[in-house]
Amino acid sequence: MAQINSNNQDHRILFLDQIKAIMIALVIATHTALLGRLASTGVNEIIQSAPIFISLNLWFTWVCNTFYMNILFLISGYLLPSSIKRRGLGNFFFKRLIRLGIPLTAAVFLINNLLPLAGLLVPDSPAFGQSLDTLPLYRIGPQWFLLVLISFNAIYCLWAWLRKSNFSTDRKQSVPGWRSWLISATILGVIEAIMGSNTEFWTRLKDTNLDGLGYQGMHLWTYAFLFALGCKAASHHWLERINKHLAFRWFQGSLLASFAVLALMLTSADGGSHEGLLNQAWPVLSFLIPLVGWGYIAIFLHWKQHHESIGGTWLAKAGGDSFGAYLIHMPILYIAIMSIYLLGLKDIWLLSLSATFLAIILSFWGSHLLRSVSLIRRII
Repeated sequence: MAQINSNNQDHRILFLDQIKAIMIALVIATHTALLGRLASTGVNEIIQSAPIFISLNLWFTWVCNTFYMNILFLISGYLLPSSIKRRGLGNFFFKRLIRLGIPLTAAVFLINNLLPLAGLLVPDSPAFGQSLDTLPLYRIGPQWFLLVLISFNAIYCLWAWLRKSNFSTDRKQSVPGWRSWLISATILGVIEAIMGSNTEFWTRLKDTNLDGLGYQGMHLWTYAFLFALGCKAASHHWLERINKHLAFRWFQGSLLASFAVLALMLTSADGGSHEGLLNQAWPVLSFLIPLVGWGYIAIFLHWKQHHESIGGTWLAKAGGDSFGAYLIHMPILYIAIMSIYLLGLKDIWLLSLSATFLAIILSFWGSHLLRSVSLIRRII
């Protein structure tokens, strides 16, 4: 029996690491156009002159936002109970605080300052010619994820300490059916719509040091639900037992909804009315996030664990490097965009695709090199 559990553990970690690598690559891809607009007036002008590109980029970002951070929080919660059992509650919390807290501190005080400081030296940058006190320094940026994850881990550790029970698995409890998923997605969709409607609050937050939460704070309830769901699912191995028929059916519905949103985005491309359309449709798009996201999450989890040979161990190893790649990807993406742009490539499609591909490769490669140092490997 112990040997069977060990094999299940290895199997689970392999496909989850593969998924993490894919999700972080998608995070980098969705940041390309956003960073291009902020980093260079020239790149921003090219983007603004390509309405079809804007529409497709907005659609791609919205679709990815329905599942990629959601699935990462789900996986984090799923791996948490067994990690606490293996290391002990106190030891786990201390090491987790170091593993998340040190990168968060390094990002806020070092990594995230590289872009605005570099802008002082680039004539095409909006930051060129500004004084230091006007720069957006010490921002949390994409590392909002670490702050939220520290909070979720602390809450679970406190709950585990109060409950004083050891983690165990019971595969007899069946995986929740479609009604449970539909009810949870509907409730969270309503919450997403309500949270997203407070646009002034999130806009103001984007101008503070917690700017990353201004972009993602409206999704916190969904992230919390999926993190908690992951913790619960770990006790029953639900992620390994997802119903194939339900996963594919829900995925088909997610695709249908996604392409309907794409058609809506493309109809606004010629008139350049993206902002007005988004403002009008945002409550509906917010409501759809969990409903659409559940389909993508289910199909990724089901398909990848049954097709681990695609990507194999190298993709799983990339998943091990994904945390570091996430930390360092913004300055690397900036360098990729500006290098290709300054070399004379002005076609936004080629610029975006080539910069994305280059940044993904360099971010994972850079993380792998950093993790070759034993001290750094213990942190990222």
